[in-house]
Amino acid sequence: MRSRTALTAGRLRDAEASIYLPVLLSDPDPAVRRAAAFAAGISADRRLVRFLVASMADPDARTAAAAATALGRLGGDDAFAALAAVVSSPGDGPAAAGASAGPPAPLARAAAARSLFRFPERSLVPLLGPWVDLPTSPEVCRAAVYALARSPRPDAAPALREALRLGDRVAVAWAARGLGLLADREAEAALERLARSADDGVAIQALLALERLAPRGGLPTGARGVALARSDEARPGVAIAALTTLRKAVIGDDEAVRLLRRIAAGGGRRGAVALASLAALSPGDAEAVAFPPGDTAPEGLRLGACEALGLVPDERAAAWGERLLADPAVRVRMEAVSRLPKAVAARHPRLLAAALADVDLSVRAAALGTAAPLLATDAGKVLDSPWNAALRTCLSSGDADAVATALEAAADRPVVGPDLLRARADDPDALVRTKARRLLIDRFGADPASFRPIPVATRRTPSDDRRLAEEAAEATFTATVTTRRGTVEMELLPEEAPMTVASFVSLARRGFFDGTVIHRVVPDFVVQAGDPRGDGTGGPGYALRDELNAVPYERGTVGMALSGPDTGGSQWFVALSPQPHLDGAYTVFARVTAGMDVADRIEQDDGIVSITVREGRRPRPPEGLEPPP
Repeated sequence: MRSRTALTAGRLRDAEASIYLPVLLSDPDPAVRRAAAFAAGISADRRLVRFLVASMADPDARTAAAAATALGRLGGDDAFAALAAVVSSPGDGPAAAGASAGPPAPLARAAAARSLFRFPERSLVPLLGPWVDLPTSPEVCRAAVYALARSPRPDAAPALREALRLGDRVAVAWAARGLGLLADREAEAALERLARSADDGVAIQALLALERLAPRGGLPTGARGVALARSDEARPGVAIAALTTLRKAVIGDDEAVRLLRRIAAGGGRRGAVALASLAALSPGDAEAVAFPPGDTAPEGLRLGACEALGLVPDERAAAWGERLLADPAVRVRMEAVSRLPKAVAARHPRLLAAALADVDLSVRAAALGTAAPLLATDAGKVLDSPWNAALRTCLSSGDADAVATALEAAADRPVVGPDLLRARADDPDALVRTKARRLLIDRFGADPASFRPIPVATRRTPSDDRRLAEEAAEATFTATVTTRRGTVEMELLPEEAPMTVASFVSLARRGFFDGTVIHRVVPDFVVQAGDPRGDGTGGPGYALRDELNAVPYERGTVGMALSGPDTGGSQWFVALSPQPHLDGAYTVFARVTAGMDVADRIEQDDGIVSITVREGRRPRPPEGLEPPP
């Protein structure tokens, strides 16, 4: 009960609740202290920093690690100093400044090192660099590589190049990604070697890094050879990464053009990526595939043409954009709005004017955000009237997501934005209300204390809550996700996320997911599904409160997709590799127990055939060992 109370106090994100966490951080039971440390991190209450600093000296290593992770989430100078003290303390030194305990446990030191990724403005190399070369401390070494690679500064490049030699494939993949973000040419030879790796994650990140560090038309010969060789691989993540890398090949590279045309002709997600890369090398060839005379290309290729808008000359992009924004498929029009280059939109505002008048509400809402920065330019003469009309339509639609998106766009207009936001600050819909208040605080300096608290209405009755509590304590749920690639088995976690599990089970049992597309696959990151629209904006018609918990995002963890706090619905994702930055930010409600090889084979736009759920009961303890009532 004390652990659950701690978790609740953090989930509420309410200062009147989080004041109880310091007491629970001193609880005699380490499980309670761990829950309190996690809860402090998600509470957003920086008053708790000093208590968490003390908790990093906790004799329970998992509690100390949870406190370090929480300090990273809360941030600030005091948190950074405490984390740095743990990372840099010698083996026989104190666990934290002012503590009298022994050296930090590897688990706690690793958590402290990993949490430093949340301080990208600091130079982390003096703290973390020495750990990269200490494979005798594998947990800390991996954490140090992650922190250096997540949002890397240039001075981290030498340490990341050193990390490429490690035997830890996850750390190597992280380091490759970081070097790609830095466009570090000195890593080129090592990345070419790693791009040939048999490990998917390492190969994917090395290939994508090679694409990032190469100038347009300047892909090195060795990288080009690897990308050509791996573009036909059966493993989709590697093939997609290789096809992406080829967009930096020399313009007019005949061999690459022929390969890309062939793969594009095959359609699917691979065809879409190949088409985008083909557009970078030979725009005319790409246009012939995307817009065949007298015919219509498959939807996947039209989506690839959207992806190519930023890769072709501006005038061609404008012509393509006009066709794509008039496409009969909502998904294509949505993708075209999001991919239209700003320079093209500024010179051809009629394109966005058409999107602002689209028959689909979500397309209009997306166009509001794209067009808002252009209203103060010459393009505003064309966009002002349709923008205001689209804004009125979205705000009066009654669709919470459309209203929230419209408010985000309105916040870009400093003259009218504040009034529009204030008008929605007490909106009956919690999602809209929260969005308006957050924008007023972040963009216009409103005082958080100036907003009156309004209870959030729920769809549940007390009897519903009792049923959820009983299921969390007694029931087991196994979901079987059947795709055309095979089946994936997932163990649902009602004890960790009872409302989210109950929603998923209900949707699955009524066939909500059956026949939907897996609309998003990012190699070595996530497979995402559950959108009835197929464009990333759909849902079940209601929103779920976040049920943040301490289950980490390892490979096979299943989480709820969000567009902001408390916006979960039907979209869920499977992590294809460890993703520490997602920990404590997205509700974990399941884990894959069988079929990760199937998840690895799934390609974007594959379909879900069905999801079925089996319910069981947890075995009761032997008679006489039941807990007291």
